[in-house]
Amino acid sequence: MDYGQAQTYLKTIRQESCKLEISNIRRMIGCFPVDLSRIHFIQVAGTNGKGSTSHYLASILQSAGYRVGFFTSPHLQDVRERIMVNGRKISPSEFAREIERVKRIGLRLLRRNLIRSMPTFFEHLFLAALDHFHRQRADWVVLEVGLGGRLDATSTITPDISVITNISKDHTDILGRTIVEIAREKAGIIKPKVPLVCGCAPGSASNRVIRDSALRNHAEFHEVFRSPSRLEIGNLKDGYDCRYQTAGREYRFRVRLNGRHQTLNAAIAVKTIDILRRDGWTISDRAIAQGIESMFIPARIEMFIARSAEKSAPWLILDGGHNPEGIRVLTEYLDEKALRGLTLIFGVLKDKSYRKMAGLLKPYVRHVIAVQPRSDRALPAEKLVSLFRGKKVLVEKEIPKALDIAKKLKRDIIITGSLYLAGEMRTLLLRRNGTWISRSSRTSKSAFSS
Repeated sequence: MDYGQAQTYLKTIRQESCKLEISNIRRMIGCFPVDLSRIHFIQVAGTNGKGSTSHYLASILQSAGYRVGFFTSPHLQDVRERIMVNGRKISPSEFAREIERVKRIGLRLLRRNLIRSMPTFFEHLFLAALDHFHRQRADWVVLEVGLGGRLDATSTITPDISVITNISKDHTDILGRTIVEIAREKAGIIKPKVPLVCGCAPGSASNRVIRDSALRNHAEFHEVFRSPSRLEIGNLKDGYDCRYQTAGREYRFRVRLNGRHQTLNAAIAVKTIDILRRDGWTISDRAIAQGIESMFIPARIEMFIARSAEKSAPWLILDGGHNPEGIRVLTEYLDEKALRGLTLIFGVLKDKSYRKMAGLLKPYVRHVIAVQPRSDRALPAEKLVSLFRGKKVLVEKEIPKALDIAKKLKRDIIITGSLYLAGEMRTLLLRRNGTWISRSSRTSKSAFSS
């Protein structure tokens, strides 16, 4: 199997229905010929912020001199982004070998009736990642939960420490209609006697659910934002100057990613590292500060500028926000920078709360170009028109043409609504013969940039 064949195979199994249960994958891991006993794991769950928090943790550990594996989802532009060691994506040839290995072992176990069915798309990638981290002799592995927590494949691993960033409504058809129901699913990552870091607001319903689960599991419960812990944030020209106080130590660091919400994600990572330090791990203040400042993730309020001699050349903000909470933090950034009258390129999936998302964005835009992300779950662009009454709305089926139209309007541009749209647009922006330049990736340089 070569890389192209691996992609074709994964595309085929991705079309199969998703199943949320872990007994099958647990049995497969038990038969998988890898020794994970020498690897230390951090598992990160949450509705929003888990990706950024996971990246911060991996970057800090790498800055401290550890060999760090990182499993994340979904990917933005390249499926290999999901499996990294020290910030480097798994190579195409290694990826193909790992997927073929998972497929071969799965078929053998299936024939022997040791598993009920072949692994899903996500489980193939998870097993491939575990084998890759084993072969690469990773010291630490950061596992970002795919969906929920209780029945996620990553929950087959017992980590050294668990993290839940926050809880809001998303995937309500799967995880539950209320915050309490969703919190229970996320709290399913909690393991007996494994410390748990919680970034939920003190006193919130989600905080209470997670605290109760931690108590039942005799797991230490650490709150990121309950006194005496506190986070102080100062604005910089290109980021935020932060001081985070724990019960016994003060940490100073600079966040270069756009949006004040990223300072909260960084604080959650710092609290997690603080507990690891308490338990004897060598991670210096310098490694923490360096890991946070150097970390970069594409399409997280990523700023692009057109390569043009014109002083009036528009800025472009690319953001993968795909639920109301994600859009809310984007609009907070627009308020912070006093941005109004923008051109919006907007496309969503039909199972998302797109009416709320549109309502949050509407006050900030003058023109809207409705598009359809490249996904079987995409909402037809025409159905977005009525959500922006009073604005100038255009439906455009071709993504490259939508970008050309937006640029001609000579207003700053926002592209958001879907990770599928953000990934496709970022690929387009960076391939256009240098027409667009990512300013964010120049400010924060990291091996995690794509």
